[in-house]
Amino acid sequence: MRSDPGSGGLSAEKKSAVLVLILFANLLLISSQIMLKSRKSLLQAVVANMVAPLQLTFQKASDFLGAEFERYFFLRGIYRKYQELKQQQVILRMENFALKRELGDRQALAAARRRFRRFLMASVIAMDVNFPYSSLVIDKGTRAGLVENAVVLNRDGDLVGRITRPLTPFSAQVRLLTSPIGGTGAAIESNMLEGLLRGENRAECGFQYLLANKEVRVGERVVTSGTDRIYPSFLPVGRVTAIAKDYLTQKIVVRPFFVDKPLKKLVVLLHE
Repeated sequence: MRSDPGSGGLSAEKKSAVLVLILFANLLLISSQIMLKSRKSLLQAVVANMVAPLQLTFQKASDFLGAEFERYFFLRGIYRKYQELKQQQVILRMENFALKRELGDRQALAAARRRFRRFLMASVIAMDVNFPYSSLVIDKGTRAGLVENAVVLNRDGDLVGRITRPLTPFSAQVRLLTSPIGGTGAAIESNMLEGLLRGENRAECGFQYLLANKEVRVGERVVTSGTDRIYPSFLPVGRVTAIAKDYLTQKIVVRPFFVDKPLKKLVVLLHE
């Protein structure tokens, strides 16, 4: 007897599909047991291939972060070393400046000893910014043996001025050559033409009462004459910068040497 197509039995197509599924499942089960050359199953290989990109990404990220941390600590150490070297450079500069200043003081003392018997070194501690060519204050006074009218020179031995009041035990005022108060007996070094040098509260002084019978040229040196009984003779004063002749006299402008040099250390001549 033939089976009725409409009965509850499975059709031939459905039986074929079920058979294919069973064979495919058996194939998967068999293949999962097959060992590869790497001693991994096919399932493990599939999982490994899926996980490998994540592992690679994680490894690269770890390497990058490790390199950045190493670079950070390296640069931090280099910056700390740079700061230490910079501090050492500042210290060496200060030491170099102190040594140069000490060398300059020794040279000034040696030059003064060759010319003068008794003197001392003093530092400028104050200057009137409104009248810089009038006076200044030094850090030596009566305790160091200073008296009024003591002669003051710069480190090169050029005339700067003299000690005036106020004069205290630990400080003294120096009236500069360029001050309009007082005057200095001076002469042209080449022919000893004498006159009176007076300050004008600026960088140059007026050289007055010079007779017109002797020629004076711009650039000639001016020295002290000793006629004022304050400054010794032949101390360097300055150079002639301008000449104005009159009928019997000539007025000369003199620029003192000290105005173009630093006034930090001064030499004060002590009375014998």
